[in-house]
Amino acid sequence: MKQGIWEQSLLAKYPIGKRIAIGDWVFHYSRAKTALILNKRGAGNDDVLHEENTAVVAVAGAISLTVIGDYTADQFKNGYINIWTDPVQIMLRVKGNDVGDGVNTVIHLKDPLLADVPLATYTDLHANIYNNVTDLSGLGVSGEMQIVCVPFIPITIGYHFWGLTYGPTVGIAHTGAGLGAVSDEKTVYFWPDGTIDSIANIILDAGTAGQQIAGTMLSRLANPAGTPADDIFYMLKLAP
Repeated sequence: MKQGIWEQSLLAKYPIGKRIAIGDWVFHYSRAKTALILNKRGAGNDDVLHEENTAVVAVAGAISLTVIGDYTADQFKNGYINIWTDPVQIMLRVKGNDVGDGVNTVIHLKDPLLADVPLATYTDLHANIYNNVTDLSGLGVSGEMQIVCVPFIPITIGYHFWGLTYGPTVGIAHTGAGLGAVSDEKTVYFWPDGTIDSIANIILDAGTAGQQIAGTMLSRLANPAGTPADDIFYMLKLAP
């Protein structure tokens, strides 16, 4: 490998989002939008939905589309675009995009348009979910980001790394030494700060039952000493 799973790189050595499987693990190649602390927490996707109209007519078979909006070069590379023609053209893959001219941005597609696109057609753009990975430390019981991976090492802002998306890993219990003594605490959920907890604890601590599923605990529960654990060995289930 050009870059190992315990290494980071300022220059991208693989396409963002590239998937690899190593033994029990699955990783996706990611870029850190903020510095990522090695704290056994999940890291979030800090990007929003970009809803724009088309600025230029395009015909079926074209591999570029101009939308209203001023974006940075390749902001949507390896992401997706939905074009609300009739019928809608969903999840077309984005090859990349030019830098915006201050008003509009040209989007380049990996696959040709399936139908003509009239002027002012509504679109929505989704950046690659692994391109804006952000540290979640310090968030409370609510947060806007969805967790997309778990880093194995500390990551410098702007650097590229392999983020774990599926397989056995270790997490930190949100409540601190609060998981593992009860046999029915099998499924664990992410708090918005990237820690994990049971749904019962989340509700008890003023959270909601709608938190993101992290996976399944792996160690035998309700050990003889009945001592809850702080470091949680669990099967991460984000993207297999």
